Amino acid sequence: MKTIITPTDFSNNANNALRYANAFAQTIRGKIKMLNVYTPTVGKYNMIRGIIAEETALAVEAGYKQMEKISKKYVTVPCTTIMETGDPLDEINSSAVNNKGDIIILGTHGVTNVQEAVFGSTTAKVISHSTLPVLAIPQRYKYKKINKIVYATDLNNAVNELKLLIPIAKSLNATIEVLFMDYGWNEHEAQKKALNKKIKAFSYKKIKYAEVEATIEKTLIDQIENFIKKTKPEVLAMFPTERSWINKIFNSSKTEDLIYKLKIPLLSIKK
Repeated sequence: MKTIITPTDFSNNANNALRYANAFAQTIRGKIKMLNVYTPTVGKYNMIRGIIAEETALAVEAGYKQMEKISKKYVTVPCTTIMETGDPLDEINSSAVNNKGDIIILGTHGVTNVQEAVFGSTTAKVISHSTLPVLAIPQRYKYKKINKIVYATDLNNAVNELKLLIPIAKSLNATIEVLFMDYGWNEHEAQKKALNKKIKAFSYKKIKYAEVEATIEKTLIDQIENFIKKTKPEVLAMFPTERSWINKIFNSSKTEDLIYKLKIPLLSIKK
């Protein structure tokens, strides 16, 4: 994991995410590819289209200049800049893949109330649709050395998910704390035993298992948040899949709720 894609809308929170990405890149000895997406107005007539094309060219030029300016201010690792035009969700995801990104790091709010809603929604959609790992940075969160990653799982695919998470944790020399919310239905005993056996067999030894007695009287998000407050990890990791209970969190509205409520970065890895 060496190449970090960092989308920006030039807001304070995007700049904060860029500072975080820079510190993250220093830790893994990586590089940043900063990305800005300009969405042009669609014109019906050729004359209007000509004006739009001119406006787009000017916006792209201005975007490159602004990215160069903030990269000089906030970035100390190798950094290149990318301008795309189109829908932010589509362009962030496709550009991240086309530019051989390993992870996307982005903020969760925009510069104004309208942009806050749009950028926050875009972040939630990127998390839900990206094929790359996405690390969403809360507003005003300052980088802390990542010593612990809490990985929330329903156990259904935990071993394969750990295989994807371990290289990230290893690059950061971080402990993985596997979190299972147990509702007491006694249907996961075999899975728990198999997972703990596999954890002991992994060559990466900084993995431990944590089980919390859950209740239907509180939301899953609130219970995970309570665990985070007690254990103080630097990152929460989740794997949204179509059949998991975690995927229920990762519909658009609930993802927005989660990224707004969390006080630490959220790492989403979609297989």
